[in-house]
Amino acid sequence: MTKWTLTFSYLIVFSFAILAQTSNEKSGVNDSNLNQYYSGKFGFYNPGNGLNNGLILGVDGITEFKKYNFFLSGDIDLYQKKTIDIFSDPKPNISDQLIFLIPLHVNFGYKLAEISDADTKIYAGLGGGYYLYFYSVSYSGSTGGLFGGLTNNSDSKSGGNVFFSIFGRILIGKIFIEPRYYFASKKNDNTGGYSFSINPSGFSITLGFQY
Repeated sequence: MTKWTLTFSYLIVFSFAILAQTSNEKSGVNDSNLNQYYSGKFGFYNPGNGLNNGLILGVDGITEFKKYNFFLSGDIDLYQKKTIDIFSDPKPNISDQLIFLIPLHVNFGYKLAEISDADTKIYAGLGGGYYLYFYSVSYSGSTGGLFGGLTNNSDSKSGGNVFFSIFGRILIGKIFIEPRYYFASKKNDNTGGYSFSINPSGFSITLGFQY
């Protein structure tokens, strides 16, 4: 877990560095064509392949090009879950497990409509990037033989793969709702001779605050 803690510390520092840079650039921008923001969001995530429904968190930095009605953003999301079922048959007898899933992506959003009287903007867009996973599992297994017993085993795995997404964002003042579909390449792995697969493909809907 020490390696994971260090990795997450780097990611947190990296996230705040992005937000700080965006904030600094925002305060210094003179070009009337540009607006720069950052946002935080949380919501419901429904992934595939046994990862199960759960909470997803995210932060992003946004540069809006007002003249051309689109924005570019960099996004870091986090999904954490213990109640998952990712092993193929035969499955180990699991006593404890934990997965962290971290999609890192860039996005392009186009403004479809703006309702000035209601301070509302509606965007649709595409995104893509690379997801990371960090998985730990404890399970029991048989030693085999006539007088065989049970052994306690533990392992940790990490990896990742590419994904892309489509999304919408309805921004009302500084509050937004963002539905998003993730389309990911499945990652196959194994531990102790047991095979599992990670597939974050699925749907999320988040509520956020854009500053």
